[in-house]
This record gives sequence, structure tokens and C-alpha cells, in this order.
Amino acid sequence: MVVLFSEYNIDYVPHFSPLHYLPFIARTRELLSKKELRSRNFKDTHFRSKSKNSDEDRGFVDYAFLTLSKDPGIVRAKLEGGFPHVVIAVPTSGFQDVSFDLCRYNVAMSRRLPTSPQGGFSESDTNGRYYEGKKLPVARTEIDQKAMLKAHYLKGTMIEVLVPQKLSLPDDTIIECFHENDLSLSRKILAECNCPWDLKLIDPPGRYNRDKVHVTSVEKFVEESLNDPDWRGDGLEFDRVGVGEGKR
Repeated sequence: MVVLFSEYNIDYVPHFSPLHYLPFIARTRELLSKKELRSRNFKDTHFRSKSKNSDEDRGFVDYAFLTLSKDPGIVRAKLEGGFPHVVIAVPTSGFQDVSFDLCRYNVAMSRRLPTSPQGGFSESDTNGRYYEGKKLPVARTEIDQKAMLKAHYLKGTMIEVLVPQKLSLPDDTIIECFHENDLSLSRKILAECNCPWDLKLIDPPGRYNRDKVHVTSVEKFVEESLNDPDWRGDGLEFDRVGVGEGKR
């Protein structure tokens, strides 16, 4: 699958995360599906309030979500609303021998489903197929994945990379931050979690109106998480922050 990405000069596959989740990710060095997170005692308040039910209803609760998009609309909205986020940039070498599906539709937000008046999206080599009762098609075979990327990636279509259950994160994973203070906090998190990942400061996709109230909540959350490895959060809400709703 690394060859699949290299054909399009894709070196890293990003996962966009609220900054306060970084201690959990750095400690385990894994990205986890909702089902896997629940098995590790994370409650529903840990998940995006606007997508947790739709992900489950549409048959995608077993996946860790990444994307080939560099600037998803949902991240633009959260940054414009002032809530700190980071990028977990996973090198494509981390996908060696890893099975994954590709989906060119927004799992959380798509309103066109098999049960909708217009019916679901048609199956094809560029759209993907319906598997295991899913309500959106995914590309699973190498032939379909190549066809989907060829038809849609260079057009800028947001394509989600869906890894069953969990993705182990290699040592050359990079944490990309949109503000110097976020980078400083991320550096502290990685150091205390004894995590070897590098850090990088990048320009935000759009405006980042870093909000003092949100930052204070994040810093307090991170401090509690670092002090108690068994702590599973306090339901810090971030999903209703921002202007409008974009893609995951």
C-alpha cells in the first residue's frame, strides 16, 4: 500500500486531532477506533458530539480515521473558532502491511444513504463498494483504491483513510502545530510520555483565532492527563466550536 501512496507523492497521511487528545495518543502511540476506545474505558463524551452517532449508524465505528486532505473544512472551522488542534502526520511507511479502506464521501456528514429518498451512491471502481452493511461505499481492493485515487485525489476530493480498529504509529511520526505555544505544549506532552516523535510548526489552513478560554481548558485537561495516566477525560466539548460545519 505504500506504493499506492508513492504514485501521488504522498509521504504522510494526516490525522487531525484536538490538542488535548495528544497525551492519550502519545502514551499508546496508536490511533484507535471508537469501538477500541470504548474497550479502553473512554466514554461517549470523548468523541465528536456531531459525528459519534452517524459513524456508528453508518457502519464505521470500527475504524480509526485519517484523511488525504491537508485542510479539512472541519479543522478550518475549529481553528477559526479558536480551539487548538494538531496534525498527527503518519509516514506512509507506517502503512506497510496495514489493511485500510478509502472513502471519498464524508462519513459523518453525507446525507445520501441507501435509505434516503434518492438512494445511496452507486457502486463502481471509482466510488467503491458496500461492505458489511455499511451505508457508504468504500474502496477496499487495490484495483478500486487505485481507481478512486486516479479519479478523485488530484481534483482535491477529501478522501478518508479508514484503518480497522487501530493504527500503530511509528517513531518517525511528526506532530504538526499551528502556533508556537501549541508546539511548546506538545513538546512537553511528548517528553513526559517518553515519545520520540518530532515536532514541526506549520501555517494553519485559514485563520487560527487562538482563544484564551479554550486554551486554558486544553492546558488544564493536558495537565490532568499527564498527572494521571488512568484518567479518561472530563468531556471537554470542542465540536460545537467554530463557524459552520465542514468535513472531518
